[in-house]
Amino acid sequence: MTGAVDLYVRVCHGDPLVMAGLVELVGQEPGFHVQAGNAPDEGIVDVIVADHACALSLLASASALDQPGAAGGFRVPRVIVLTRRDREGEVMQAIASGAHGYVRQDANPAELMDAIRHVARGGSPYLCKHTMTLLRHGRPGAGFTAREEDVLRFLVKGDCNKGIARKLNISANTVKAHVSRICEKLHVGSRVQVAVKATQRGLVRV
Repeated sequence: MTGAVDLYVRVCHGDPLVMAGLVELVGQEPGFHVQAGNAPDEGIVDVIVADHACALSLLASASALDQPGAAGGFRVPRVIVLTRRDREGEVMQAIASGAHGYVRQDANPAELMDAIRHVARGGSPYLCKHTMTLLRHGRPGAGFTAREEDVLRFLVKGDCNKGIARKLNISANTVKAHVSRICEKLHVGSRVQVAVKATQRGLVRV
């Protein structure tokens, strides 16, 4: 490769064996300098590759460190989520939290290297081929109001309309109207189908 730019990559993963394997894999790529570590401020790096949980934790910590009044000189990291799980809700949660890329753990290693280079350059988030195909079916929760999301969460738990109404301090008729709108947006005909589809797509965290 000619004119390659050195990139500094950090790998963060909850499974030490997976992390060690990723460090070895990424370190073999020409021009990539890799280290392992789970703190948001362990030196300046170009890209962090992390599992879903570590990524969200890093991004939350980075956001706190980047607030006005925090110590100067901190740069919010560019994070790629590398995970076996790619349910719609988790993908969009990661992107909304500030992740710059999302790659399946079973992706071709070359795709991960491409993702690292893409994210290091900046621009739009990098989504692996499998994740792009998944999201073509529509963004999860797109068009849901905050109240509909509240109702959906309790509905998936199995609460009845009256129970949801008590917990949200609204009328049962209002809950019924929200359930009807949720059914329309998920293109299903019953609350049971709502619960199944929302769970399959990872639209709620119960």
